[in-house]
Amino acid sequence: DEDDEYEYEWIEVDEYDDRGVAPAMLKVFDPEIRCHMLMVHGMLHLVGYDHIEDDDYELMVEREDEVLAELRKILGDNFGVNPKLSEGDVVTS
Repeated sequence: DEDDEYEYEWIEVDEYDDRGVAPAMLKVFDPEIRCHMLMVHGMLHLVGYDHIEDDDYELMVEREDEVLAELRKILGDNFGVNPKLSEGDVVTS
């Protein structure tokens, strides 16, 4: 059905625009830790923050950094995620 088709618009994106990745996540590669960070990002969206305009982006990044810093104080640098065990590590309870 033609009424259900999407209309696409070509948008030029600056190849150096890194808004796709929050600055706090640039050097975090553990998927579990990234999920915790993405939850903070998503919660900020839910309370009204966005990153469409430059000023909004800067405000959201600043707030995201503040929240992540508070969580690090409470949960540690790994946000409470247990570090990955290496072969031969022994876990005791």
